[in-house]
Order: sequence, then C-alpha cells, then structure tokens
Amino acid sequence: MSTQPILDSLPGVPAGSVEHDPYTFVLKMFCTRWKPFLLKAIEFDSDCTRFSKFTRQLPISTKVLSQNLRELEADHLIYRTVYWEVPPRVEYHLTELGLSVCALLQQLYDWGWHEMKRRGLPIDPLGEMWHGYRERDSDIMDSPHRGR
Repeated sequence: MSTQPILDSLPGVPAGSVEHDPYTFVLKMFCTRWKPFLLKAIEFDSDCTRFSKFTRQLPISTKVLSQNLRELEADHLIYRTVYWEVPPRVEYHLTELGLSVCALLQQLYDWGWHEMKRRGLPIDPLGEMWHGYRERDSDIMDSPHRGR
C-alpha cells in the first residue's frame, strides 16, 4: 500500500462521488482498524512512543504496524524521530493535527464507553486507561493482549 496522503489518493474520482465526502475522508484518514489505537497510545505516553511499545500493547503484526505508522506520517498526524544509536531508536510523536484528531477520538470513545456500560458489555482495560476511565496499571501496560 502506498504511503501517499489520503488527500492525494482520490484523483480521477468524479467530484460528485461519495469518495469526496468528508465522512469518507475522515474514515480513511484515521478511523481504520489500528489508527485510533496508535494515535491514543502516543498521546497517552505524553506525545512519544517507540515501535516496540506498540507491539507489546497491541495484537498487531510488525508489517501492519509499520504500514499504519507510515500512513499516519504521510497524512501529517504523526512524525518520527530517528536516533542513530546502536541499535537505532525511533520515536513517534503527534503533530498538532494529530493532537486535534485525538480530541475527536476521545469523544467517540466516550460515547462508545457509555453505551457499552449501558448494555453491560465488557470493555478493554488498556483503552480505559488511555481514555481516563481507569488508573495506570503497569501489568496491563506491558502486555495487555496476552491471555485474552
């Protein structure tokens, strides 16, 4: 998949198409399977997260993680800083645009959390921590998807 920004990925689509609707734009840009989790993880870690932390916290393959991070970077929601050490270290940070998206994601999460509570559905504890519904727990932070 290309890391071309979402805005540039629609040439040739007729102007009256649903592909040019803001809902479609938003869904493609940051409402895919993993992007909300990645953005909130960076925000929760005070605007900086390393690749290895994503793989510990989320049941995501390194290939899919790399692809999603490249797309978020291409769409200017995150940027990465590479430290040329041995071994190399890469940190991911939110841009101002990424921070604004996190505010929207918080509203979506809040609505979903309340509705799931109302329906008596189980809720992921890591997400609850990231969104302020649960205290930090290092056991959940270090390996939340194991044993579920």
